[in-house]
Amino acid sequence: MRRLRWWAIAGAALVLLVFGVAEQSGAYWRGESRIGGDIIRSGTLALRVGGASSQVSNYVFDAFGGTDLAPAAVVQKPLTVRNSGDVTMFYRLQNVRQSSAALPLTLQIWLVGTESGCPASAAPGGTALYSGPMVGAQVPGAPAWAPALTPGASAVWCVRATVGADAAPNTSTTVTFDFLASSS
Repeated sequence: MRRLRWWAIAGAALVLLVFGVAEQSGAYWRGESRIGGDIIRSGTLALRVGGASSQVSNYVFDAFGGTDLAPAAVVQKPLTVRNSGDVTMFYRLQNVRQSSAALPLTLQIWLVGTESGCPASAAPGGTALYSGPMVGAQVPGAPAWAPALTPGASAVWCVRATVGADAAPNTSTTVTFDFLASSS
C-alpha cells in the first residue's frame, strides 16, 4: 500500500507539472505592414532669449531690476524670445521663481511688435498675455502655448514687475523665468 501511495503522489506531481507547463506556454504573434515611402527627419528645437541683438539659452536679465524701489514701484523691460532651431516652436513661460517671498511682486506681460513698443514706464501697446502674481506665473497657462515661432522668427515680450504694498524694507530677491518649448 505504501508503494502505491508513492506512485500516486508521483503521478499527481507529473500531471501538475504538465498542466503548469501548458498554462505557461503561449503564442507570440507578430504582424507588420509597410507604410508609404515617407521620410522621417530630425530637427533642432532651440529657444533663445535676450535683447534684440543677441539671445542665449541661459540669459541673465540684468536690466530687469532696480535698487531702492518703494512699494508700487515699477520695472518694465523688453525680452526677445527667438526660435534659433530649424523646426516650428511652440513655447510658454512655464514658471517664475523668486529667491525671497519677503518682496512680493506682481507680473504683467504683453506681446509687442518691437523693443521700442515696451517703454520704460508707460503702458505698452500690444496684446496682454498675463497679469497676476510673479511667483508661479505661467504664460499662457497650460496647455496653451504662446503664438508659434517659425525657424529664425522672434517675438518681443514687454515684462513689468510691480513691487507689492507689503514689501519689507531693505529686502532683495532674484527672479528666475523658466521657459518650456515644444515642436509639436
